[in-house]
Amino acid sequence: MKAILLAAGAGLLLLILATMCLRHSGSPNRARMLVILYLAVLGLLILAHEITPLDLGFLGKEAVVSNPNLDLLFAIALYTAGFFGGILQLYNLADRGLSLRMLIDILEDSSGEMSVERMMTAYGGGQGILWMYDKRIRDMISSGLVQETRGNIILTKRGLTLARIYSVLRALAHVNVEP
Repeated sequence: MKAILLAAGAGLLLLILATMCLRHSGSPNRARMLVILYLAVLGLLILAHEITPLDLGFLGKEAVVSNPNLDLLFAIALYTAGFFGGILQLYNLADRGLSLRMLIDILEDSSGEMSVERMMTAYGGGQGILWMYDKRIRDMISSGLVQETRGNIILTKRGLTLARIYSVLRALAHVNVEP
């Protein structure tokens, strides 16, 4: 039970810190910032586990795990699953979800409706679809996944490896695979 409570507390702390940092940071590398926060709070989780008693001062005997190392590993696993399977995915959906952003743009339009032409220019709070593509390309260049040569986008070795891995995974999962 200690593992569950500490992992939940660490996850809540991470969510609060991530929200604050995302609101106030102009950093273009937000995913990296989230991973750094994850690691910092992970250190706090381990420290909290080490300095608190097995029963946290209030848990009953039936809620205490006899092996503290196993309890710590369970806390780390829960916290990690919460971050990579929850917080980071929520961020990716909210920040990078094209369809979600389109829905928000329509919602924020005073008429509550939008033509395709208007959506192309209104996307992302008025920055437009071309801005979104340019931003994604700049992100891939800064991450070393592609390079721009003579006006063309070319995969780097790292980008090629990643594209091959995800291509295989998409095919295995039958995601957007043409018949």
